[in-house]
This record gives sequence, C-alpha cells and structure tokens, in this order.
Amino acid sequence: MLPVHILGGPETGRRNDYLKQLRSQCAKEWQEEAEAHTLYAHESPVDALLSLTMNGTLFSSGKFIVYMGAEQIKGKADVQALSRYIANPAERTVLVLVSETYGVDKGIEDALPKEAKKIFWELSAGEMERWVSDFFAGKGLRIEQDALELILEMVENNTDALRLECSRLCLFYAAGTHIKEADIEQYIAHNRSEDAFSLFDRMAAGSFEQALETWMAILASRESNGISLMAGLLWSLRRLANLHQAMAGGTPYEQAARLLRITSRKMLAIYDRARRRWPAELCRHLIAYGVETDIQLRSLGQAHERILVELFIYACMQARRPVELSDSSSSALVF
Repeated sequence: MLPVHILGGPETGRRNDYLKQLRSQCAKEWQEEAEAHTLYAHESPVDALLSLTMNGTLFSSGKFIVYMGAEQIKGKADVQALSRYIANPAERTVLVLVSETYGVDKGIEDALPKEAKKIFWELSAGEMERWVSDFFAGKGLRIEQDALELILEMVENNTDALRLECSRLCLFYAAGTHIKEADIEQYIAHNRSEDAFSLFDRMAAGSFEQALETWMAILASRESNGISLMAGLLWSLRRLANLHQAMAGGTPYEQAARLLRITSRKMLAIYDRARRRWPAELCRHLIAYGVETDIQLRSLGQAHERILVELFIYACMQARRPVELSDSSSSALVF
C-alpha cells in the first residue's frame, strides 16, 4: 500500500469509489478500521495536515487522511514540506491528496511514483449508457433506450450524480418494470435539484433573471455553498477555455467537444451556446475573475456569499467583464 496518493479529475463517482477501496485495503492490511480524517485545504494549511500525519493515533493502529482541494497547495515552503514528508512518510498512515482539477503542484507530483497518481476522466457516451443500463439491471429493472438517453441529457456527466438520480427513480418501481421516457420526465425533470452545472446552463442560455432564480434555489436548498458552486462554475469555464483552444487549432466544434468528453446532445448544446456567449479572451478574463471571487468567498465568509456570487453572475452575463465590489454599476444587485 503506497503511503501517499494523488486523485484528480472530474469523475467524482469513480474517484469516491476508489477512496472507499483504498480505505478497505488499509483495514484489511492493518486488521482493523483506520482512524479516518478529512481535511480541506481552505480550512487546514499544510502544516496542520503534516502535524496530523505525525501525531499518534488515538483509537486504532493506523490513519487514513483525505486532503481535499490539494490543487491549492502552491507556496514553495508548503510544496517542499510536503515533498519532504513524501520522502519519509509516517508509519501506518495513508495520505490521499484529492484535486478538484487534474493534479497538484509539479513539485509534489515529481516526489511520488507514477502509480501514486490517478486521474478519473469522464466516461464516454457509450460507457455512460452501459453504466446506467447495468445500474437498473442490478435492481431488477429494464430501461428503454429513449429513457436512458433522456437521463444522460438531464443529469450531469458524472456517476455520482447518475447514481443519486437513478437510485431515487428505483424507489418508485418494482423489480421487472420497464422504465419509459415518460417516467424519466416525471420523476427527474420535475424533481431535480439545481446545482452549479444547471446554473452554468442558465448563464450560457443568456437569461440573467433565470440565472439569479437558479442561484436563489441553490441558496435556499443549502445543498451547496458559494465555494463549491464557484468550483463547479470555474470547472465549466476552464472546460470552455480548453474547447476554445482546441478550436483555435482548426478542430471543428463537435470534434473538439468530443475530445473533451462533451458528448450528450444536451451538453453539446450548452457548450455551443457558451462558446458563442463567452469568446476565448473573455472566457480567460472571467476565469481569472472567478478565481478572485473564490478567494474572496473564502476570506470574507458566508455573510458575503450571496453578493459575491451574484456579482460573478452579473459580470459573466451583463457587464461581460470583472466587476469590483465598489463598482456602482453593480449596486442594483444588492437586494
């Protein structure tokens, strides 16, 4: 068992399954459940993480530590400290650095063997179809092709999101049922919760009012916060920037999109609208502004969450440029 791992990529469902697998391996190897800890980079600096790795365990003979947001480790001192730890890790301790992007600082990656890093890419359209079909088959249900395609158009291209929606749907049907397109429309389309990806869809579509309504629904549900929402929006904008880059080299839109695993009809339509709304240069400016917004969300706290997110939406859709908190043009957003 390697003492340090790096996990990244957008396919959080398979990433979380792999985390469970690693933890089970620890329990098997140590003959008991590991003492589990989850830390977040925006809350726990690297020195706090390393202090935890070096302290003794209280209730078991080993530790399993997950450090979320590891892509935020950028400072030279932090990178060097973590690299030193990798060279001499604590005994019976497994540290998993989880990146919301595709990796961490090169200095950290270079300190680890190649097999310690795993990237979980989005599944292809065919793989997603098989995943959904197999999921329902495992519950004793069959799903018609039209219904399957509708699920893939409506749900984020991620096995975590698919597992959640498909599990909810299974509650309504007995084994042996054939699920039809109308069933999907009834139980998912009318009951799905809003998230960063549905907000990106509204923003790409161009309705400022609908985008704000979606943000209000997210805020009311408390299933997400400003920081996680910005992570989703920035991920989508970075994906859009990669799409622009691919097309700048002469690759046609649909081919470029499929290279980035944008495959469903719905996602192709969303990113087609997005690339027209936010050209390459504007997209780069909005990403930089989104990073600054994320920093402000972390430093200013929840009290300023609503206005900071609304300013970002306003900047993307109305101003089409970064907007400062003191900017008079944004005063109408303060409700």
